[in-house]
Amino acid sequence: MDRRTVREIYLGRLIITVLSLAVFLFSILFFVSNKSVLLNFNNMTINKSLLIVSIMAMIFFSLYLTVSFPKSLRIKFSRPRIRGKPNPVYGFFIILSIGIGSTLGSPLFILIPENALQYGIISTVSLLVAAITSLFMAKVYFDVYEFHKNNGRDIVGGPAFVREAYGVSSVRYFISRISMWVANSALSAYCVIIFFDLLLIVIPDSSIGGSLISMVMVYAILGLFVVWFIINAFFEERFLRSIGKVQLIMMIVMAVILVAEETVILRTPAHLSTHLFFSFTGNWIEDILIDTGYLFILFFGFQEIMAFQRNITDKSTIKIPGIKKTIAMDKDHVIKWSMIFTIIISSSINIIYSIAVLLTQSRGTGIEKSSIPAFLIARMTGGESWFLLMIIAFIIATLTTFVPAFLAASRHLKSLGEDRIFPYSLTKYSWLFTLVFIILLVASGESFLLSITDFMVLISLGFITISGTHYRKELGNVKGLLFPVMVGILTFTFGAFNYFVDPVVVLFSILIISVAYLVHNIINMDSVALKLFTGSMLVMILLTDMFINIEVTGTSGIHFFFLKEGLKNTFDEFLLLMFSLVILSIVDFMLEWRLSRKMNLLDILQ
Repeated sequence: MDRRTVREIYLGRLIITVLSLAVFLFSILFFVSNKSVLLNFNNMTINKSLLIVSIMAMIFFSLYLTVSFPKSLRIKFSRPRIRGKPNPVYGFFIILSIGIGSTLGSPLFILIPENALQYGIISTVSLLVAAITSLFMAKVYFDVYEFHKNNGRDIVGGPAFVREAYGVSSVRYFISRISMWVANSALSAYCVIIFFDLLLIVIPDSSIGGSLISMVMVYAILGLFVVWFIINAFFEERFLRSIGKVQLIMMIVMAVILVAEETVILRTPAHLSTHLFFSFTGNWIEDILIDTGYLFILFFGFQEIMAFQRNITDKSTIKIPGIKKTIAMDKDHVIKWSMIFTIIISSSINIIYSIAVLLTQSRGTGIEKSSIPAFLIARMTGGESWFLLMIIAFIIATLTTFVPAFLAASRHLKSLGEDRIFPYSLTKYSWLFTLVFIILLVASGESFLLSITDFMVLISLGFITISGTHYRKELGNVKGLLFPVMVGILTFTFGAFNYFVDPVVVLFSILIISVAYLVHNIINMDSVALKLFTGSMLVMILLTDMFINIEVTGTSGIHFFFLKEGLKNTFDEFLLLMFSLVILSIVDFMLEWRLSRKMNLLDILQ
């Protein structure tokens, strides 16, 4: 191919990329400006439904045209799958602290008190069921990990197990990976919301010093959060050993505070009563299944240990306090026992705290209206000093939950690019796309985020655990085949019962998975066919919008600053955006078709 042709195509694609980015930004602005109208599902009409679909299509296709630039010249930007550099510096206790930190997160300060007061003894039973299920999952995780290691495969746990069992092109792998991305992003967004509840509501409304001291505390805590996030997100390899030591110290402090708070509650007989234990009336089995699925957000952190398996030393020694004896453990045993002890320690703290809350006679004292109920309970039972200690524990829990959840979400999105499911040009900046997604999720509210995290993570864990049957088949071992199937079915059951908590969330989650898989199939089409499909879809959407005259009362315009005279109405602005995108898509198809002809001609000549 001659250089002139290359330059022409390169320049054309560059112009398309810039203009598509502009359309994408205006589309986002149009959606945000009209979010309250478009997302008011109580007043849904055919016109509004079509407009929502049109806006989503415009956002997606403009983003696609923006990020498809590197592929247009057939330049191979592909890289081998990033498997991580082994840096074995972590021993048993640091890995254990990472697992506990990912499990004992900030949601427990809200979720356990509220759930205990709503469900009574069912809440405690559900926590126990979730803990036992997590132990079963940990066994499946370790069995699959050990099988892959013994066969010379360096596989990090989670959806990677599904990929190795069924292949990169498997729908099961895609669903498990995309579900984990959404779940960890939603968990991060939830942590952000309740963290700012602490900064903007709890501390200013408390009696901690004066307004100046409160303001200094707010900025100091926010600064600590930002610094910890930056160090972990961008300098993890450089400060890996130091991060592990700090994590261990924080975990010890948080665990001591939580256990001490539970002890204080249980040793205050004046505040204790058993009436909440027996206040629940309903279908026990159904409500245990529903509540276990709802509380599972507190139990899936153990799998984070697998992500650090390359940072674990080959040999670790454990010194038992008070006994002059050390226990030597190899890497596999560190992973196995750290997962088990993570679940046991975290579950024990959660369950005992649930029982303690049930005994406090807290109903009717403002717990239900409190932004972070654990603080109010601590103040009621232990006074101002325990209120401050619980704030410290909450800050630590936020630091050790948000950062791992964000990094995990980024890794899942990045893996979709490394596996060529999504374009590498997009997932190269997976952390940025994940951060933007988290910011968008923050606007959806706490209840929605809790439900979507639970449902998505349970769906993903269901596929992961069932994939454990595959390695059993490779071994020809039918004896243990039933166990991963049983755990997978149990996990799917808990996920399905989330429908009774919030049907909209379940339907929304299924929609996300379906749309994401559609995007995956579209991207993996032949390049020219993909461009033709994109242009055809946009033309059909534009014609539908024009001839049916889709317009929704209440939408507001974005008032394009580059037009001398404003357009007649909001819908004209939307049509201008859609028309611009159609033109860009047609030009994009013509360039791709021209490039394809040149490439085919070269193949024939060679």
